[in-house]
Amino acid sequence: MKKAKGKDESNSGRDELAEALAESLNKNGKVAFFLDAEDDPSQIIDWVSTGNSLVDLAIANRPNAGLPVGRITELTGLEASGKSLMGAHLLAETQRKGGMAVFIDTETSVSTEFLTAIGVDVPKMLYINVDTVEDIFDKIEEIIGYVRKSSKNRLVTILVDSVAAASTKKEMASD
Repeated sequence: MKKAKGKDESNSGRDELAEALAESLNKNGKVAFFLDAEDDPSQIIDWVSTGNSLVDLAIANRPNAGLPVGRITELTGLEASGKSLMGAHLLAETQRKGGMAVFIDTETSVSTEFLTAIGVDVPKMLYINVDTVEDIFDKIEEIIGYVRKSSKNRLVTILVDSVAAASTKKEMASD
């Protein structure tokens, strides 16, 4: 196949069918990307430390890293295995970097003393208390939408403690 006339030379290695398909898929908003482009969403722009340099290295496979900014990360583990501790460190590190920390609590189990001891500036942290899985994801979607409109480049960490402890609205109605 010959390259279509008028195409940008930097895209010369791309498949014509892939180019056409990407253009078609992106008619209602950009969802298809080429990984060599400047707007490639898979590029990691920054990292948030977990508070433990060895864990940061193990997660990111690079020193002084941690969890990638712009990604959803799920921490799983046994009860009392350190998930909330790591989450608190992530919130504190987000604030140290000038970002906003959001704590979504489904169990009303947050301890301001614990968060303060870790380094979270509690008065600057947004605390949200919800009961259901649907409410959790509604609030996350609302936060992301608001941040994208007002301060797109601001670092925001949303900690949910915990999705596993939340019920669905259907479960709540059946009680």
